[in-house]
Order: sequence, then structure tokens, then C-alpha cells
Amino acid sequence: MNPGPARRTTDARRSRPPILAAAIVTGLTLAACSGADDDGIGSRQSADLHGQGDQTQTYANDAVELVRRDDGLTVTVDFPTPEPGSYEYPTADMVPPSAAPHPPIDPGDETTAEVFTLWLFAFNQPGRCTDGACDLDDIGDGAAAQGGIYQVDGRLATGATVDFGGTIRIGQRPSAGAPLFNPADAEVHVAVAPHGRVLSGPDLWRQLNGSVGDTTRWWAAAFTAP
Repeated sequence: MNPGPARRTTDARRSRPPILAAAIVTGLTLAACSGADDDGIGSRQSADLHGQGDQTQTYANDAVELVRRDDGLTVTVDFPTPEPGSYEYPTADMVPPSAAPHPPIDPGDETTAEVFTLWLFAFNQPGRCTDGACDLDDIGDGAAAQGGIYQVDGRLATGATVDFGGTIRIGQRPSAGAPLFNPADAEVHVAVAPHGRVLSGPDLWRQLNGSVGDTTRWWAAAFTAP
């Protein structure tokens, strides 16, 4: 499967990630704060970023913003950098069967940054999600909900906060599943994945451009249509 483009920057945001780990963000408290975009182009929503795998725990208030536009979705995330060693890390084997191996994952420290990636799950027809919730069963061209997965960003956490951002356009090829075609009404899940201490060379490329972990290792937020 050819993965789709994501935003590229000099700190190694990459455009063609492999398929994300086969566990989708579910059970999150859906965002309730929304309003018109400042420039009138679309709808702006904000949500708390939940703790790793725990919808009852708020890691950062109003840390995630989603803007719905006629041509796509823009997401930004700004949250305090997790202290190395203070949270649950995935293991290197937590990748999809079709993905390349992930390099070893170890905590950073006060002198060694860690790597994080940002993912977006867009369910174009959320009213058609199975089992009353949008999840793994609803990802794919053949799924009624027409869900797709995108890697949006990748960062080295070198400061007090991690700042992510990126835009997904209508028709953009996803890492897995169906392309986005209904930004106004899609249910959108956002997840932050940890990749451990920054490595070098091809290992760093893989950290910044690949999937790892599952819902118990991700920080997450979710949005319904306003």
C-alpha cells in the first residue's frame, strides 16, 4: 500500500508513513467546544488531550484544535513535553505486520530528546460506524463509515512543549483506509505516539515516519461534527 502525504519540515516531518498500528482511538470524551473560524472559512473546535489510554484523565487542557474547512482538516496540538521515563513506552515490536521494524525504544533523559508523532483518524460517515463507536472495524474503502488514517507530523521534543500541526486535504491518500471526502461531518480522532529517545540516521527516519504502539500508549482526543 502506498501511504499518503503529510506535512514536511526541517525537523523531519515526513510525507509517506507506513500503516499505523491496528488499534484505533475509541471511548474518548468527544469535544464539545466549537465555534466559527475567526476568518469565517470553517468551523474551529478544541479538546483536551487525554492521558495514555485513559479517557478519564486529562493530560493537557484545550491542547488540541481542529479546523474544518471546505477542502480539508487542519489540526494543531500543543502540550507539555512528557518527562522521560514518567510514562508507558511501546515496545519496538508494536507495529503492523506489513510495516518495517521499529528501532529499539528507550527513554530519553535531561540531555537526550525524545521523538513523538501525530496521527489523525477521519471517519467520513460516522453515522455508519459499527457497534455504536468508530474504531478499527470502520477503517477502509469497504467499510460503511469510510475511515482513513493519516500521519500528520513528527517532532523531536527539545523544549518544554511539543507543538504539532498539519493539514489533510480532501482526496489525499491515507496511510490506510479511505481518503477524506467529508471534512464538515467526519468524526475525527487525534493521537500522539511516543517513539523513545532520539536515534540517528535510518533509525531516526523510522522513528519520525513510522507507526508504533497502541491506544494504551497514545495520548488522544476526539471530535464529532459541530
